[in-house]
Amino acid sequence: MARVAASLFVLMVASYYFVVAFDNITNPVNPNASNWPFVRGVISGDGVPADSGFGWRFIDATWFQALCYVGVVAAECITCILLIIASVKGLRASSTAALWGHAQKWSIAGGIVGLALFFFGFMVVGGNWFIMYLNSKWNALEPAFWSAVMTMFMVLLVIGVMIGGQLARDEEMTAGG
Repeated sequence: MARVAASLFVLMVASYYFVVAFDNITNPVNPNASNWPFVRGVISGDGVPADSGFGWRFIDATWFQALCYVGVVAAECITCILLIIASVKGLRASSTAALWGHAQKWSIAGGIVGLALFFFGFMVVGGNWFIMYLNSKWNALEPAFWSAVMTMFMVLLVIGVMIGGQLARDEEMTAGG
């Protein structure tokens, strides 16, 4: 039952990444439903006080901003796809701990991409390099944090269920042998 529950949670996280990517793809210029205005604002420093001393870090080149936006959307899509694969393979293999554990390499890969996006991309690069924490217009540190926590929780849940399955197999082998 734990393997089914973990696989379903992986599917829920995949759904989150799907909706975020879908919104970014289908409505890229809406500041309330897309990261395009957000990415442009953060990278250009729009909303950071002029006297912050960090103006030298900001990049006004539209091509660079667009490249970053495409990278964000690509990471969301890749994460979604990897997690869907993980959940489908996990649900199909849920009756066997070893097969389920093998299928979860996809969850770990998806989790790494998701964390690269929200922890590294949004919190480290956007939040600290581009000083998003000082930005009065474009500050998404809290949503990025929650996205990173959700993704990390998913990875830890999958690893925990894998470890539990391995411990149960070890115990069966010890008791039976």
